[in-house]
Amino acid sequence: QVEEEKPKPVEGEKPEPIEEEKQKPAEQEQPKPVEQEKPKPAEEEKPEPIEEEK
Repeated sequence: QVEEEKPKPVEGEKPEPIEEEKQKPAEQEQPKPVEQEKPKPAEEEKPEPIEEEK
């Protein structure tokens, strides 16, 4: 009866979680945060303030 209660629970519990865990986390973690962080703030800050002055 003991053998039928727990034959091989270790294999079914975690067969291969390591491969799924770190398969490609680098790409999903930070694909392109640099572009979204500062796309073009210089243009929006002062597009053409010279024209308004004159």
